[in-house]
Amino acid sequence: MRLLPLAAVAWGQQEPEGFFESFHQHLKRENSRLPEYVCTQTIDRFTRSAPEEQWRKVDTLRFEVALIGGQERYGRVGANQFYDQPLADVVRSGVVSTGKFGLLVRQVFDTQAARYLYKGLNDRDGGKAHEYDFEVAAKDSNYQLRSGSKEVAVAFQGTFWIHPDTKDLLRVEMQAFDIPEVLGFSEAATTLVYGRVSLAESPLLLPVSVETLVVTADGIENRSFSKVNGCRRYQTQSSIRFEGEAATPEPRPVTAIQEHLQPGMVLDVALQEQLALNSLTVGQPVVARLARDLKQGDRVVAPQGSLVSGEVVHLEKESSPFATYEVGLELQTLEIHGQTLPIAATMEDAGPSAGLMRQSKRMEPSFSKRRGARMDILVRKVQRGQGYLVWDGRRGTIPKGFRMKWKIVAPEQ
Repeated sequence: MRLLPLAAVAWGQQEPEGFFESFHQHLKRENSRLPEYVCTQTIDRFTRSAPEEQWRKVDTLRFEVALIGGQERYGRVGANQFYDQPLADVVRSGVVSTGKFGLLVRQVFDTQAARYLYKGLNDRDGGKAHEYDFEVAAKDSNYQLRSGSKEVAVAFQGTFWIHPDTKDLLRVEMQAFDIPEVLGFSEAATTLVYGRVSLAESPLLLPVSVETLVVTADGIENRSFSKVNGCRRYQTQSSIRFEGEAATPEPRPVTAIQEHLQPGMVLDVALQEQLALNSLTVGQPVVARLARDLKQGDRVVAPQGSLVSGEVVHLEKESSPFATYEVGLELQTLEIHGQTLPIAATMEDAGPSAGLMRQSKRMEPSFSKRRGARMDILVRKVQRGQGYLVWDGRRGTIPKGFRMKWKIVAPEQ
C-alpha cells in the first residue's frame, strides 16, 4: 500500500481540514509534560514454542521510568535513582522493549520521517475515532531490533486512532517489516493503548498499557504486557539521580577500604528479609547482612552485620509436577563504615533450607554496546556474577536468615 500526503481521501471520506495539524500540536504539548514525571512500569513476560501451545509466564518486571534528555531512563522501584546502564543490561535475559513511554510517539508523529493515510471517522472501542495509517522507512527509522550483537534499524508501519473531540491519541498499532534475516526474527509488533492518568495537577496522557510480540525465525513467541501507574512529579516528590552518581556535586571520598576487597574473598551473608515467592518480581531489592566478619588474613575488612544489597535478576516458575521457582540473585553493594562500595560476586553455596532444591551459578555472554535515544527490542543475556536458587513453591518463601556464600570476582570477569 502506498501512503499519501495528509490531505488524501480514502474510503470515500475527506479528512477534516486542519485536524491532523491541530492534533499534532496538542500531542506535542502533552509530550512536553513527560519530562516532569516519573512513573512505575510493570511488565509481565510470557513465552511459548509454538502457536498451539499455552503461554507460559516467564516473570514480572517493575521499574521506575522517566523521559530525561530525550532518553528513557529506568530505575529500581523506590530506589530514587536511575540505572546508569541500558535496561537490557539490567534485565539480562528474555525480550526487553523500550521506547514506549515517550520515544515511540515522537517517531510515529515525526512528520519529516513518517507518511500518513487518512482512513476516515470509524468505529473503535465503542466509539468513533479518526483513523490513520502510517509508515516509516528504514532509512528514517530509529526503531532498533537487536539479537545478540546484531542491531539494525528497521522500517515499521501501522495504524493510530484519534478522539474526534478531545484530539487525544487513543491507540497505536505497529509492526516492523522487511526485517533483515541476520536478526533471526520473523515478526515484531507493538500495540499501545493511551489514556489519561490522574495527577494532582491535571491528567497526563500516557500509554497506559502496551503489548509487545516478538517471534523468532524458528517460531518461538515472546509476549509482554506493560502497564504504567503511580506517576508523580519527581522534581518535587522524589530525589532522582543516576546510579553511581553522587547526590551532591562533591565527589565521594576514596579510601583504602576497597583495596582490601580482593577476588576470591567470600561473603557469608544471611537474608535480612524473607522473599515471598508469589509476589517476587525482577528488580526487587534484596537485603542481607554479613553473618560473619569478612577478613583478609587477620584483618577485618567488613564486620559481621555489615549491610549487603542486591536485587532479583531472574524469576521463572514451573507448575509441573508441583510449583517450583528459579530465582536469580545478584549482590551489588557492601556498606563498610558508612561507605557503600560496589561489589561483583558469584554464589558459591547456599542453605541448608527445607525449600531449597538446588542452586547453580550462571555466567552469560557479555555485550557492552550502549544505546542512545531510540526505541528497541532486544533478546540477549549479559555477563554478571549471579546466583540461582531453585525453590519448592509449596514452601511459599525464601526465609529471613537464609544463608549464602558469595565469592568476590574481579569486575572484568
